[in-house]
Amino acid sequence: MAYTLSRRDIVRVMRTLTGVEHVTIEDRGGVLIALDAYDAGLDFADALHVTHSSRAVAFATFDRRLVKRAKGLALSPAVELLG
Repeated sequence: MAYTLSRRDIVRVMRTLTGVEHVTIEDRGGVLIALDAYDAGLDFADALHVTHSSRAVAFATFDRRLVKRAKGLALSPAVELLG
């Protein structure tokens, strides 16, 4: 089944869920940062991977599209292209 929610609606729903008291989120701060990056155009899964690598010096990937989209978002760690 496909859902036709806009990116903006998905961000709004996810932000609402992060504010629900009885909903447990493993890394609320990381999820909120990932939501910001998703709202700015990054894929949500990629944004989660990068934000959950915050202890690393860099996030290395073969995904040129991810590197291109991550530039200018000031994510930590920086996303670097391998290869």
